[in-house]
Amino acid sequence: MNLFIFPYQSDNFYTSPDTALCREESASGLLKYYVPDTIETLRAVPFAYVRISRAGKCIREEYAHRHYTSCGWGVHLCSYDVNEGNTLDNSFFLSEATEIGDDYQGFEFFDTALQRASEFMSLRSGDLVILELEDICAVEVEQGQTKTVSYRDRQIEIIC
Repeated sequence: MNLFIFPYQSDNFYTSPDTALCREESASGLLKYYVPDTIETLRAVPFAYVRISRAGKCIREEYAHRHYTSCGWGVHLCSYDVNEGNTLDNSFFLSEATEIGDDYQGFEFFDTALQRASEFMSLRSGDLVILELEDICAVEVEQGQTKTVSYRDRQIEIIC
């Protein structure tokens, strides 16, 4: 599975492997992120995503909605200390995906993104197309500290 990430207010995208997805949750429901020693600042960026349900290459925008059936949201922790386009392992926190149904209104941005990404790479079933929504906060991290970032009903504990 690949992640196709479109940064906030950008037509360009970069890809990341599924190792960037956080799949672990503590018994309390708190998500934990362990910051690498070389990172000094993190950004918490909310995003919306669709899960590809049908493979495709060079998908035309008017047919893009046929290639996804579920959507969700999440938060991406990224660093100013790492070049854009490089993602950290376990730094994408996803909500549960929701089935879309037959009404695709409001998903036009995803249609454009699928068309753009599929010009360069094949999309496979299970891939995620991610649109960053905004840049909400920067979190200064210092070794030995623990901080919590909240977005909607999710809390992410950042452990340095």
